[in-house]
Amino acid sequence: MKPLSFDLDLDKHLNATLVVACTACGHEMRRHLKSTAPDTVLRCDCGHEATMTTHHLLAAQRRLASIKSAYQVAA
Repeated sequence: MKPLSFDLDLDKHLNATLVVACTACGHEMRRHLKSTAPDTVLRCDCGHEATMTTHHLLAAQRRLASIKSAYQVAA
């Protein structure tokens, strides 16, 4: 089983969207970071489910904070 991988897309207002790759087929599932709660289950079109754990969400929030600090924007 491949580990869950994700990336962040930022809009012009620096609002983050999680982009989670399905571990079964590679399809990208998108979810706004602010509206994603711990242990949220994301369902892919192929039927596979991926769970965003507290650990994953904290990592995403740290990544967002580091991006904002690089652009000198208040987190």
